[in-house]
Amino acid sequence: MQLFAGLDVHSAFTYGTVLDEDGNKIREMKVSTAEDGFEMLFSKFPKKSKVKAVFEASQNWPRVAHLIEQQHVTPIMAHPLKVRAIASARIKTDKIDSRTLAHLLRTDLIPESYMPPDNIVALRELLRYRVQLGQERANQKTIIRSILAREGKICACADVTSLKARKQFSELALLHNNRRELEHALAIAELHSKSIEDVEKEIDAKASMSTEAKLICSIPGFANYSAMLILSEIGDVHRFDSAEKLAAYSGLVSSTYQSSTTLHQGKITRQGSHWLRWILIQSTSIAVRKPNRLRQFYLRLKAKKGHNKAIVATARKTLTIIWTLLHKQEQFRP
Repeated sequence: MQLFAGLDVHSAFTYGTVLDEDGNKIREMKVSTAEDGFEMLFSKFPKKSKVKAVFEASQNWPRVAHLIEQQHVTPIMAHPLKVRAIASARIKTDKIDSRTLAHLLRTDLIPESYMPPDNIVALRELLRYRVQLGQERANQKTIIRSILAREGKICACADVTSLKARKQFSELALLHNNRRELEHALAIAELHSKSIEDVEKEIDAKASMSTEAKLICSIPGFANYSAMLILSEIGDVHRFDSAEKLAAYSGLVSSTYQSSTTLHQGKITRQGSHWLRWILIQSTSIAVRKPNRLRQFYLRLKAKKGHNKAIVATARKTLTIIWTLLHKQEQFRP
């Protein structure tokens, strides 16, 4: 007998509804989001029962999937936005959400989200941590410039955490509170720099063993960090049977509004992996500074539509090139 479970998962508790093939309710209960809670939810079903359980994608989905698998239940992750589009309701409770998910699973209407294997999950966490460290260090640099601006001072150095900048700061006459805050910001930035150095050594080691990373690095503007972040966000590139589908996953495609004979192309959808969009735009911005066909493409569009639209379109073209390189196992030809 096939059973279908819908799980409305929260950090502390989960509300679960289990249905049979005809939609009859077998079990409905609130349990803790822990191993013993899931054991209680999925225990003592009829012999030879096969159970599928669906839950909405969230930040802690790997833990939820492992808890489900421990009970010999097949986990299925649903795309939250698409689920809401299919099954919108004016009244929302945990019980209704779990029932809705169970019925959608039973009728094969779940829009599934990709669940990458553990090694890709670990790689994503490593690369996203590197992104976070870079953003936090950049924030401290902004704070340093803000502190100097309070007293009408500026730093001529491009990097306000460099030794040259620190020497300049030591010669400045600053108010006590500003001096203390400046030293604190510099110390935090230095700590982030040390952490970034350690993480990048690990990333470089992984990239040196990845053929796919070397292919992406053949594109101007891309290095180990950007290549590994892209690979971690894409996962298995062969799940995209066209470059257009990969572009849609990245959210770099235009939104479309169609009514009768009217067709309007809007802004990019921004759905999918924002990490992938971010690193593509960052790396493409570097790529177009050097003579190559990406720069030629960018300059043509820039003359017509301006920098912002041109760089987004070039990032999408770059992603199409990456899809081709990975599928054909070829290096980029400038």
